[in-house]
Amino acid sequence: MLKQVIILFAASASLIFCQINRDSANRFLLAQSYAQSGDYEKAKNIFAELYNSNPTNPQYFQALNDVLLQMKEYDSSINLIQQKISNSPQDINLYGLLGSVYYLMGDEKKGSSIWDEGLSKADQNPVFYRVIANYATERRAFDKAIEVMEKGKKISKDPNMFSYDLANLYSLTMRFKEGAEEYCSILSNNPNQLNAVEARIFSYIGKPGALGETIKVFEDCKADDNISYYYLLARLYTEDKNYESARELYAEVDKRQGSQGAELFNFAQMLFYEQEYEIASSVFNEIIKRYPASPFISNAKLGYAKTMEEVLSKKFTSQIAAWKPYYKIIPLSSEIVNEVVDAYEQVIKLFPHSEAANEASVRIGKLKIEKEAKPEEAKKYFQSVVENSPLSVFAADALTGLAEIAIIEGNLDEAENYLSKIIENSRTLPDKVNSARLKLADINFYNGEINKAKKNLSEILNNLKDNNANDAIELSLLLNTTMNDSANLLIFAEAELLAEQKKFEQAAEKYELVAQNPKGFVLAHLAKIRAAEMKLALDEIETSVNLLSLITAENEKNIYADKALYLLGKIYQYGKNDVQKAIEVYESLLAKFPNSLYLDEARDEIIKLRNKLS
Repeated sequence: MLKQVIILFAASASLIFCQINRDSANRFLLAQSYAQSGDYEKAKNIFAELYNSNPTNPQYFQALNDVLLQMKEYDSSINLIQQKISNSPQDINLYGLLGSVYYLMGDEKKGSSIWDEGLSKADQNPVFYRVIANYATERRAFDKAIEVMEKGKKISKDPNMFSYDLANLYSLTMRFKEGAEEYCSILSNNPNQLNAVEARIFSYIGKPGALGETIKVFEDCKADDNISYYYLLARLYTEDKNYESARELYAEVDKRQGSQGAELFNFAQMLFYEQEYEIASSVFNEIIKRYPASPFISNAKLGYAKTMEEVLSKKFTSQIAAWKPYYKIIPLSSEIVNEVVDAYEQVIKLFPHSEAANEASVRIGKLKIEKEAKPEEAKKYFQSVVENSPLSVFAADALTGLAEIAIIEGNLDEAENYLSKIIENSRTLPDKVNSARLKLADINFYNGEINKAKKNLSEILNNLKDNNANDAIELSLLLNTTMNDSANLLIFAEAELLAEQKKFEQAAEKYELVAQNPKGFVLAHLAKIRAAEMKLALDEIETSVNLLSLITAENEKNIYADKALYLLGKIYQYGKNDVQKAIEVYESLLAKFPNSLYLDEARDEIIKLRNKLS
């Protein structure tokens, strides 16, 4: 009987305890909801009641102190924390919290002394210094945080545990020299930390003075037996555009690691993408001479040829009016082009059927078309890739090149066949498939096969993020809005084909025919601007200016008026070298067409021209 009474009593007590806990939990949640809604007074009363009933509960203490701080009742917060300290004098977090409250009150001197007091009473534990430093950092007392961290580092058996945080604080306070010294120390003790150190440094290296200070430190702390220093210093030199110094370091790393030019190759590739073609060419050539048996040799030779091509392209661009929507190709002399072609031919000869050779063949083909206007000579290079390496990643580019030549020659069926092969090949990348579809839709349009064109365009428009989507939308809108004017649409299609074949005079005549028909609203407007573009391509600048001026005078009545105004600005900027007039035209575009697609480009050109005037 007594045993049963005891069990019953215990069960009842347990039930009561659970009920009390459940009630406290519900009240805590209620107080939290008051605090979240900004009713801090009600929240404070409940949190205080809960804390007083159970002062050892850290959750209640933290919640009560937080709401006191929200209400700016700093004295109440201080009393609360001090009571807690009297019961737990070794709790370093309480000193951190108390000092933080004084900082919030604006009494930084008192806050700092509280933090020092906490550290003096606690054991010489490095972790405690990190705790106080974190509180100081939260209050943006960076100098105090640095002071505490430095003290902690001195007593720590593992100084590196402070170095990252110290370096971060130094960078925040613009003390880049000290920050770099900490990172240098980290690398000295652990070279495997290179990636982490590099990421930290490059997160602030763009700040004024940071790069120069960091380079100086790493030049001084560079150790002959630590490759990590070479890597990082080379990156810093590259960031500073001191490419020759970076090159020397990468060459040294290659030599020490026996990597047969791998580091130099990566450096050269980076220079190529940064458009530093001359030094990239020199680095590629150094790999070729130093490491003739390197696994990178084919790509180094290809890279060397590509840098030569880019230098050639700069010269070519200076001879043509690339700012025009359409322009005549002024062929470069074969002697100039052949130097680049010979470099590519060497790759093809030394590494036949390799991907480097396939890329070289495609690039020669494009050179022949774009720089020499010799499509017939380009054919054999494209065909060699298609016939000998049909599974190559460059096969699609070669087929595209053949299709473009076929279009130039007027062999549309042949062009369609080449493009269909790109689409049907399951190995072709999606963006190249859609490029082929867009070109195929153009051919369908030229042939008057409107429904086929629409089908190919719809395939592209399934993914509006594709790079070809904008062009597909433009052609799709044209086809859908001009279906009832089939006669003029066919004439316009003929003009588009002639324009692509660079037969600008014949194209202009066709566009003018369509423009004279006022019934074809969209088509007539587009034909007018195309006619102006053809005259511009033929260097009939005044005629083009007159045509574009007529279009812009129509304002909103012509849906291409903003495009005409933008092109007019380009003519004054580049064709007539009239900077003031160009600015005037661009500003007119901003004022008349605030929703134009050419708004950003016009603003950029205005800034560029005003800088030129100043």
